[in-house]
Amino acid sequence: DDDDDDDDDEALDSNNRDDEMPDAAQDLRLFLTQRCIQSFMYLLATCTRDLHTVSWLDSFVKPIIINNYWEEDEDLKPGSEDSFLEGDKRLGSKLLNYHGLSALNTTMYPTWDSFFNELLEQPDTVLMIKTPAALGKRVYSEIDIDIEPARLCARIISVREQIAGEMAGDLKSIANMGQLIFNSYMKNTKERRDTKKKTTEGNGLGLVDDDEPKPLGFDHPSSMYMTFDPRDDTEFAPSPLRKGNFDLLYNLVTQAAVIKLLESEDGVVVGEDVVQNRASQLFLSKFYKDRLLTHFVGSQWYGKGDDFIEELMFGSPIMMSRNQDKDDDGSEEEGGIEESKISSTPPLEIEPMRIAEQVLLKRDKLALEWMEIMETAPSEHTDIRKSQLDRLTGVAKAEPAKVVLEEDFQ
Repeated sequence: DDDDDDDDDEALDSNNRDDEMPDAAQDLRLFLTQRCIQSFMYLLATCTRDLHTVSWLDSFVKPIIINNYWEEDEDLKPGSEDSFLEGDKRLGSKLLNYHGLSALNTTMYPTWDSFFNELLEQPDTVLMIKTPAALGKRVYSEIDIDIEPARLCARIISVREQIAGEMAGDLKSIANMGQLIFNSYMKNTKERRDTKKKTTEGNGLGLVDDDEPKPLGFDHPSSMYMTFDPRDDTEFAPSPLRKGNFDLLYNLVTQAAVIKLLESEDGVVVGEDVVQNRASQLFLSKFYKDRLLTHFVGSQWYGKGDDFIEELMFGSPIMMSRNQDKDDDGSEEEGGIEESKISSTPPLEIEPMRIAEQVLLKRDKLALEWMEIMETAPSEHTDIRKSQLDRLTGVAKAEPAKVVLEEDFQ
């Protein structure tokens, strides 16, 4: 019975930990697949104006889209007015207009290659496009759009390889941004002090200049980063959605670094005091949960990764008495703590700045690990390319081609 009770307690503690811990960040390889699909859809929509294939891909992927900043109104969705002409807004893709993480349904696509394997199993499709009779007779009132999954697979894989190479370079740069952020923060701190002094003294006439720009916590590298030189004719052109890819990768590696610190058994190691490290971990856990929806979940504005670090740096230190702490099992010490011991024990201090430092150090290390994954990504496409070639040559059996009548497109 005692053993059963112990097992129940361990299960309860495990459940409590699961409730405290946030969901895992999106898998890096799945994220790469998501962004290569979105980039390919952008190429179709802007370069070839093949909006029908974009719509077919959108219905095939069945993305999970969370809109944080606009209502379910197509006219308000960012990108719809820029990506398509006025008459094509009805074709606006949910996935194409989405700037966020975890858009792929992990139930349908649990691994990075699930999308490609599922795509190669789809039959060839002919979309019969008919112009509505109300619009009158046109020269091209009826057209056929061929959807060949094997050819789509080859083109999307090529985009994935290019983006993987770009992300390998991005991650190498991100691994060096932690120290740059701290250097920028220290510089801006001095400027903030000078601004405060000038504001206090006024401009000599007893007035304060409200138009004086105040520096940020640090210069946000995610908004200034660019590796492509348009004047270099020998370089390949960047992939579409290049800036968005970097911003989301920056956001993802920041989130993953935070989660790894929260899962660490040693806590957030800011010093030799075990209690302080554990308290810092609990502080980071609450700080992260309070900003999960506004910084990491759903469609996001640019620069959220830097915003998270900056808000953490600006956090005020917290002082608390150690007699408020509890043992690891969650219960207070039996008999309490003597007053003399309380008075002689130094207070517990939680410093958000030191926690931010640990997040950046963890992110730098994680970025180098992810860089190696991105460098080997093209070699992982061998099986997919073989299946794609089998499908094209007829070695792999496929369902008969089907015809779909579409009367909703203009």
